[in-house]
Amino acid sequence: MLRNQTLAAMQGADLAALLPWLTERRVDRGEILVEQGAVIETVYFPSTAYLANTVSFSDGRSAETFVMGIEGVTGLPPFLADAPCGWAVEVKASGSVYALPAAVLRRQVDLSPRLRSDLLRLCNDYQIQSSFGVACAALHSAPSRLARFILVYADRAATNDLHFTQEDLAALLGVQRTTVNGAALELKAARAIRYSRGAIRITDLSALKRASCECYELHRSMLQ
Repeated sequence: MLRNQTLAAMQGADLAALLPWLTERRVDRGEILVEQGAVIETVYFPSTAYLANTVSFSDGRSAETFVMGIEGVTGLPPFLADAPCGWAVEVKASGSVYALPAAVLRRQVDLSPRLRSDLLRLCNDYQIQSSFGVACAALHSAPSRLARFILVYADRAATNDLHFTQEDLAALLGVQRTTVNGAALELKAARAIRYSRGAIRITDLSALKRASCECYELHRSMLQ
């Protein structure tokens, strides 16, 4: 069984056309799968790995803007636009991915209106998440943002157990590690999560939803 939701949801004819070209491979934390500014030659469907979109600047600083798990496929907007990728795709947590030549996926997208529509919907989901991420960072508190982050990625990974270090969370939320620590302690005090050594477990989903800002439910309502 394919451990990627985008692949698993494809129609039989589309998946059959792609399967001979799919290669499952292990990737390690820190590995760059797509360089910033590069043309998309290979797309990756995460299986057990987490992949981060990372934007780097000339002074050496960088920021992670998005983390993808089993729900998605890398570089989707530039792939659909046939444009260079505006970010690097970096392995955030070691695991497995399915690699597919972009030319093979593009050929099938041209042949299958259903596949194109499904990928456009996923692209829209990513755009909504990105938009809420920017607004959320400007308006909401660190604990409520952390609660939203955990809820979103638990939904995507279909699990109550996530693996993000304080350094990971600080980079993704755009705050200091001390701020992440304080936010995590607040969620732990509410008995919404357990968090130790990079392992997050949701212990009370209702409590975590109460602690989250409204971005989580607004995002979900737009995907119905």
